[in-house]
Amino acid sequence: MENTSKTNSANEFDFSVDDTLSKDVRKPVEKQKTANPSVSTIQVQPQIPGDSAPFIVLCGPPSSGKSMVLKSLASYLYNSSGLGYTISANTTLLNTVKYQNDCEYFNSIIGDPDTRMPNTVDYLMADIVDKKGNVVAHFLEAPGEDFFSLTNVSQEPNIQFKSYLDKIAQITPDKQRKVVYIILLDLDSATSFRNDSSLRRKYEQKMVNLYNRYVLHHPSKIILLYNKVDIPQNGLWANSNGCSNPSAVIADAKRNYPNLFFTRKFLFWDIENYSFLPFCTGSYPDDGSSYTASGPAYPSNLWKEIIKLW
Repeated sequence: MENTSKTNSANEFDFSVDDTLSKDVRKPVEKQKTANPSVSTIQVQPQIPGDSAPFIVLCGPPSSGKSMVLKSLASYLYNSSGLGYTISANTTLLNTVKYQNDCEYFNSIIGDPDTRMPNTVDYLMADIVDKKGNVVAHFLEAPGEDFFSLTNVSQEPNIQFKSYLDKIAQITPDKQRKVVYIILLDLDSATSFRNDSSLRRKYEQKMVNLYNRYVLHHPSKIILLYNKVDIPQNGLWANSNGCSNPSAVIADAKRNYPNLFFTRKFLFWDIENYSFLPFCTGSYPDDGSSYTASGPAYPSNLWKEIIKLW
């Protein structure tokens, strides 16, 4: 596969590791007092579990579909008893009322593939548990603004990543965690990254920064997820049941995000440092009628890739 990451000149993209984040990001999370007498403290930063279980982190701008990708995977695992896993929301990430309500709702709809996640979810962490009751991985969805801020586009991609991402990548100062970062290639949401090349390039650079900080020299992996793959070409490339033209899909992704197809040199070859998958969560009628989940091929292929990478 062609190494397209070299198509831009060196002064357009900075591939150096960003060391601008503070060095004390691994200090214990502090709690802040609230005026509500019924709640003595409220957690203002995500509390990352101290175990060594791998993390699967969904990365993408607002409206890129992170919540529904997580919901699609959760419903697939819940309804695939033969895989031997259970999945449920982790209530320890935040102790806010809103987060606890979101966890309760998530757990209540996991079994129904055709129920949508609300657009108001900010953070959500879900645990995958094996037959022995061991947590084998954590899924994390975080606000899109934590990865790319649409309200401060002029300052992107120089806005720092949130400190909890450092805590995910580093269990202890001398022990790193396995992490799979699922980068959503948002092209066809209402924000229209496809039609705004400047916005698209800024998002690309921000994800390059994420790669440099959390993947390069770490035991971490990247999945480039072409979400909403049923939208381009009026569905001629793919529909909710599967992708009929994968070569056209990956060509379109490389044309729009050439520098996200990370490669490294090994002897005389360029080795791919990513996995690429098309994805569709389902159909969303324009009239606002009921959502219909995609077929199992998409979450099944994504789950197989995650297992392979961790």
